[in-house]
Amino acid sequence: MLEFRVSVQMINKLKNPLTEDYKELKKIILSNKIAWHYNLTTTIDLNPDPKKDMEFFSHVLLDRPDPAKDGIAVPYVSSAYFEKCYFILKEILDFNNIHFDVVYRMNLNLTLHSSIKESTPHLDLPLTHKVIIIYLSSFEEGKTIVLDKNNKKMYSEAKEDDIIMFDGDLAHYQQSPKIDDKRVVMVANFI
Repeated sequence: MLEFRVSVQMINKLKNPLTEDYKELKKIILSNKIAWHYNLTTTIDLNPDPKKDMEFFSHVLLDRPDPAKDGIAVPYVSSAYFEKCYFILKEILDFNNIHFDVVYRMNLNLTLHSSIKESTPHLDLPLTHKVIIIYLSSFEEGKTIVLDKNNKKMYSEAKEDDIIMFDGDLAHYQQSPKIDDKRVVMVANFI
């Protein structure tokens, strides 16, 4: 049985236990130990116009199932850091009394300032799920924007160590961080 926090808001702010394991993992992620991979747009699968979508860097921890791409209909571990990140995700969800059954995708994203002020609205997966975003770096601007079914916008404040969660059937996107800032987040999709 799924247990999710009920809220009248689209974006739920979760508590971060700020454990020593979390702090150690964050130090690794923000160091030069993580290999970052360049992406021309935030929504490669939608084939957006690169002149209208933001570039970013990613480190895939658990790759989304994509039978069309590789014939594999299950998520698969893509990083040696997956286990540490999964443990932190579980620790955070347990701390907030949120039960989950399956994690479908986990990613680290790094976005630098862009002349394009907002990325393309998108869904992470074509199935019912929750999205959790953990803000790992200090930056200004760079808010997450979630759209309700009527395209009403809800903004997150996006402060370092904050955690937000929302329904995965709601389109979301991000603003560009301020010049010289790095927006580093961990994103997970789960049911």
